[in-house]
This record gives sequence, structure tokens and C-alpha cells, in this order.
Amino acid sequence: MKFLKKLILFVGILWTASLSAESTITAEDLPPWLQPKLLVHIAAMEMNNAQNIEFREALKECLTGLQQVVQREIRKGGVNIPKRIERGIKRQYNDLDKRMKASLKEPQIEHWTNYLEELKIVMKEQAAKG
Repeated sequence: MKFLKKLILFVGILWTASLSAESTITAEDLPPWLQPKLLVHIAAMEMNNAQNIEFREALKECLTGLQQVVQREIRKGGVNIPKRIERGIKRQYNDLDKRMKASLKEPQIEHWTNYLEELKIVMKEQAAKG
């Protein structure tokens, strides 16, 4: 009886794992900053481990900062909210750019610039979707 319960549990786990393995991830399932057209630039940078860590931290801070800019400016209210949001977003991207350029080597900077420009476009499209 104990063996039968273990067998049923094992078969259930195996079946569940096979179902999840069959599901595929599409480009629409990925977050905007990891779209395939951006991953090409990330791969082309050929970052080392320290640069990868710096990239993840800098990107996380930038994305968090973008949300905070929008929330802060809406909460403040007043006039010219879209312009203030635009300036805040530009400031976040500039901070990300400076931080990454400081940790990248010269051959990587071209790919970084391409990634950042494409990221701005993708994030703007995502914001427009709402």
C-alpha cells in the first residue's frame, strides 16, 4: 500500500513536469527589457561575470526608477506632468548609460548603445499599451 502511494505520487509529479515542459515561452511572455531583439545586443556585448552583475543591478535600478518617476509626478500633480515625466525618464536612462559605460570596455560600448536605444523604444511602446 505504501509503495502504491509513492508510485502514484511519482507518476503525478512526472506527469505535471511533462505538462510544464511542453509549454513554450514566446516573445510576448518575456518582459519588455528581455525581448529577443534586445537579447541580441546583450549577447553581442559579451560581458564578463562582474559586468553581468553590474548590468542586472543597473537595469533593475533604472526600471524601478522609471516607475517611481511616473508615480511621483502624478502624485505631485500640477502643470506640465507629461514634460516632467519625460525629463525624469530621460534622467533615469542617462544614469543607466553612465553606469554601464563605466563598467564596459570600448568594443562593448557600441552594442550597449544599440541595446539602450532599442530599450527606450520598447519601453515607450509598452507604456503606450498601458
